[in-house]
Amino acid sequence: MEIKQFYPLFEEGRILKKDALDMIRDYAPDFFSLLFRDYGDGVVAGFQISGQGREIRVSPGILKSGSSFFCMREEARLEYTMQGRMVQIMLRKLGDSATADFQTQCYGLSLEPVRVPGAGEYELGRFLLEQGARLRTYEDYKDFNDLMTGFNTLNPVYIRFACENDSTLSPFILRLYGKGVLHSAKAEPLDLSFAALCLNSPIISSELICNYIAAREHSEGSPQGNLQMYQCLARLYTRLVSGGEVRRRPRGMIGKTIID
Repeated sequence: MEIKQFYPLFEEGRILKKDALDMIRDYAPDFFSLLFRDYGDGVVAGFQISGQGREIRVSPGILKSGSSFFCMREEARLEYTMQGRMVQIMLRKLGDSATADFQTQCYGLSLEPVRVPGAGEYELGRFLLEQGARLRTYEDYKDFNDLMTGFNTLNPVYIRFACENDSTLSPFILRLYGKGVLHSAKAEPLDLSFAALCLNSPIISSELICNYIAAREHSEGSPQGNLQMYQCLARLYTRLVSGGEVRRRPRGMIGKTIID
């Protein structure tokens, strides 16, 4: 069976056809739907936060909500006026509308006191900024343990990233974990394998994170939600990177364990 794919060509002197415009209209939604149709709700890419003075900036990004995708194409800016209070950056679905020519998805972006997000609401990070302080964000973290500093630091732990059948921790958080553990002399083969995945995979499912935690902590229960996953990883990180856990050599190995 022969299957064909068509691409519209826009060249000088050619007549603009409705079919060509329909292909452009349908390509992006079809692409996202096919690539991420089995993913849960959450951030697909982008929405990175930075701060300058009282201005909070949110970079362009893509969000999956239900069966639809919302693409914020330009940087957004919010004014921070709640010094001394823990706030969260919230992206909220406001609704859809349609005209004869366009269908519109409307989202609201706001800074508000921390609370549990409701249906159609997605946190993009939280922080408590003191008067005159600069917001520390992605390029300022020292290591994995620096993510939940009490003051003046963006906390990305509660950001839901879309993964297969669920949501998961930000890839940035897992890269920090992998970077620290991969250079630890106390890491075991399972830790090194997981650390390599953290550094090389664009997204790691919550199921895989929970299985790794269960194997390392020899527990049957699974952490529920981003905070518990982060707390479990933080305990392991402390033991492996700055604690007293000693690497056990696999059976049959003689001599020292060598790490390149």
